[in-house]
Amino acid sequence: MRGKRLIPLLAALLLLAACGLIAEDQEAAGGDLIYYLAEEASGSDAIRAEAADLSLPEDASLQERAEAVVERLIAGPEASDLASPIPQGVTLRSLEFQDQRAVVDFSSGFGQLGGVDLTLADYCLTLSLTALEGITSVTVTVQGRTMAQQPKQVLRERDVLLSTMDDKLQTVEATLYFLNESGELAGERRTLDIYEGQTLAENLIAALLEGPEDRALTAVIPEGFGVIGVWVTDGVCYLNLSSESLAELPEDEETQRLILWSFAESLYSLETVESLRLLSDGEELTHFGSIPVESVAVRPQG
Repeated sequence: MRGKRLIPLLAALLLLAACGLIAEDQEAAGGDLIYYLAEEASGSDAIRAEAADLSLPEDASLQERAEAVVERLIAGPEASDLASPIPQGVTLRSLEFQDQRAVVDFSSGFGQLGGVDLTLADYCLTLSLTALEGITSVTVTVQGRTMAQQPKQVLRERDVLLSTMDDKLQTVEATLYFLNESGELAGERRTLDIYEGQTLAENLIAALLEGPEDRALTAVIPEGFGVIGVWVTDGVCYLNLSSESLAELPEDEETQRLILWSFAESLYSLETVESLRLLSDGEELTHFGSIPVESVAVRPQG
């Protein structure tokens, strides 16, 4: 899937009805509820609970139960139609409590998540942990640091259950840049609907990766190009790209320039973006292929 599943999964935020009904069925079967992704999701079934036997003694502490829940979420479900939202290779570094809030610290691989993938991972973790008596909220860190691309640092069960696609936050006009028949970048005006759990920058990049609607235009960004995440902080837009996609960039410098400016010009069509920083797997880049990143570092004048 393009952009490492950055393209918004609209059904992914329709959680309330399915989570509640399935949770009741699973509780009847016994075991702790672990929430996973439904691989063939449609409608409100994007996240489903599975009852798991954690093989803990009856007198196990909340610490032990919480750690076992997270480890089971990482390990994955038994059902073949469910999947863990946690990337392979991620490990639990620590789990601490601040009153009734669980602070979960993952290894660096969790930081590769962005967009809807990150939202879904946060939701699965929050629902699984707050199902334990004594935990009312969750904070996720990566190697001891909060993630800048997370819109909320403290997650509660109600944050998940209230996030439905009825919660349209705003409609924004943006311009996406594709190739015209002359091989030059041309803007296509789009109306982007922003819903709860999405950000404007994520929505824009998702639409850009999907390609143009105008048949006279063509995409310059290669299909499957990996965008790990995008977020805006104090006017600075951070675009985190996968190292695998960067290694497979076309050798032609002009094509590299067009790809880079397709990203940059599209993001600069947002009034909130004043400058652009490119990252590769979290590390800041100085070059995009052979093209200096400083060429797109500041919003063009005029």
